[in-house]
Amino acid sequence: MKGIFTLFVFIVYIHHACGQANTCPANIDFESGSFTNWQCYTGFTSVSNNKNTITVSPSPPVTGRHTLYAKGAATTVDPYGLFPINPPDGSGYAVRLGNNINGSEAERITYQFTVPTNSKDASLTYRYAVVFQDPGHDQIEQPRFIARMLDVQTNSYLTCASSEYIATASLPGFQVSSVDASVKFKTWSSVFLNLDAYAGKTLQLEFTTADCTRGAHWGYAYIDVGECNVTASAHYDCKVNIASFKGPGGFQEYKWYDDNFKTYLGTGENLVLDPAPEIHTINVVVIPYNGFGCSDTLQASINPILPLANAGNDTLVCPGKQITIGTPGDNRFTYAWSPASFLSDTTVAQPVGTMPGPATYIVTVTSIESGCVDKDTMNITVFQPIDVTVSPDQTICEGQTVNLQAQGSAVQYSWSPGYGLSRSNIANPVAAPTTTTTYRVVGFDGHQCFTDTGFVKVNVNPKPRVDVGPDVVQATGTTYTLAPKTQNGPIVSWKWTPANDLSCDTCSAPVASVKKSITYRATVTNQNGCVGTDSMSIKTFCLNTQVFIPNAFTPDGDGLNDVLMVRGKGIALVRSFRIFSRWGELVFEKTNFPPNDPAFGWDGKVRGVTGPAEVYVYMADVVCENDLINTYKGNVTLLK
Repeated sequence: MKGIFTLFVFIVYIHHACGQANTCPANIDFESGSFTNWQCYTGFTSVSNNKNTITVSPSPPVTGRHTLYAKGAATTVDPYGLFPINPPDGSGYAVRLGNNINGSEAERITYQFTVPTNSKDASLTYRYAVVFQDPGHDQIEQPRFIARMLDVQTNSYLTCASSEYIATASLPGFQVSSVDASVKFKTWSSVFLNLDAYAGKTLQLEFTTADCTRGAHWGYAYIDVGECNVTASAHYDCKVNIASFKGPGGFQEYKWYDDNFKTYLGTGENLVLDPAPEIHTINVVVIPYNGFGCSDTLQASINPILPLANAGNDTLVCPGKQITIGTPGDNRFTYAWSPASFLSDTTVAQPVGTMPGPATYIVTVTSIESGCVDKDTMNITVFQPIDVTVSPDQTICEGQTVNLQAQGSAVQYSWSPGYGLSRSNIANPVAAPTTTTTYRVVGFDGHQCFTDTGFVKVNVNPKPRVDVGPDVVQATGTTYTLAPKTQNGPIVSWKWTPANDLSCDTCSAPVASVKKSITYRATVTNQNGCVGTDSMSIKTFCLNTQVFIPNAFTPDGDGLNDVLMVRGKGIALVRSFRIFSRWGELVFEKTNFPPNDPAFGWDGKVRGVTGPAEVYVYMADVVCENDLINTYKGNVTLLK
């Protein structure tokens, strides 16, 4: 490989801005002038299984491979790229990782830290510069520079925070060295890493340089670490109505948009809007250089700069009771309250006052930085005594309910006893006591200033008890006298339902004509207007003995026993009545007629003349008054 010379140089800068509220981890910026808290490694690079492999082991800092450069040192520029070896931002130290000695060397430094659990705008910025000569080897043999961030818990590298440069014939953003045309370099560039998603996690920052694997080409890197916990910022000058916005350093492009990304506002790390927009929040999309770091969207808000006066909500207070007005303050603003009457201090955000009567206060909030002013007003009403009125005493019957009603200027109510109430904490509960009860209601004003009390008595009259007796079974065609018993009288009215087949429906002991099965309900009312009910059922049956058909008759016209007919009681209908001769001839038939009616009987005639004196057979189908059907068969003798 003689005659082929590869130079590979990376310079990475990570800078900690002093004076920030959120500081970087200790010495991550090398500003102690040492490698304290950093771990150094040395090793070699090779090709294994057709893959570039870097093998390193922990070691103390090795001069020439892990070299600190103080700002203002004798060697101030890189010999190939001719750019400053310290970044142009005032950093006190930078580290060169690697050297220009052949031998397939590899170097690494790592720094482990934990992102605070409640960190806001957690971020890290580093800067780098790159110099190398492309030897034209296969890619797996080429010199390279790797910058990565490791999630220690999962042992996986963060995708956007892990980048690798491999020497190739053409690299974007690189220049050809004026000292050696075979050398390419890239001067200082920045990478911004948003770490908000890793709050509470332990991360490891890692930088690695490696020469070519054949051993004849080498590289080195300068490293320095930058700002922590920065994001886009905003400043508003209300006197001239100009808003200025600044993005974090280290990106190739900045694209500014309004709060909902509908309007494109401009580009560049700094944005000035004159006049200031009405919106308070601006979005900036930041795009890194050549794949180092991730594109991200950050927000800058002018809300913290503008005073937002908040005197507090309008409120009610008890007479003579202290009250704190206003809202928590901010040391970026000054406060002035007016009028000063009854306030402890008119220059604080939350003064204390004891107001004897209604009052209105105005707070004026002024931004110390911008001089912007905002005002707000709050009204104080001093609470007055309340009154509670309740509905008059009520009378109900046992088992009934009544609505109780409390009225007045109270906002809360409490009833006692709670027995028999639907709810005890509303103005209008439903009461259902079983005995006479006096209820007490207390009204509250809601501010523990005043209460008022009222009473209402609910008189409970007993309802009458009526017992109409047990269910009974009766034959159709009979009668049954209802004989109920009562309590809690005197009973002033009766009502029986249904009224079917009753001798009366408003008397105490009606007589029922038994026809069909039925349930009677008695409703009684006592002198207090209270109502009681009871019911009983009459179940019916129909006996064979309820139908009578003679076994002989004499149709001789003497007016005595001249007609054979169906007689009975409790019979609703005779469906059919048929007479047969002894030879089986049908000599008489009637259908669907009432019983006990000679008009539907047989007068003894057969084909228009009185039949011979002999024995005949009859069949009768009858329907009882309870709708049961019975069939009767028998013999009858016609006598002359």
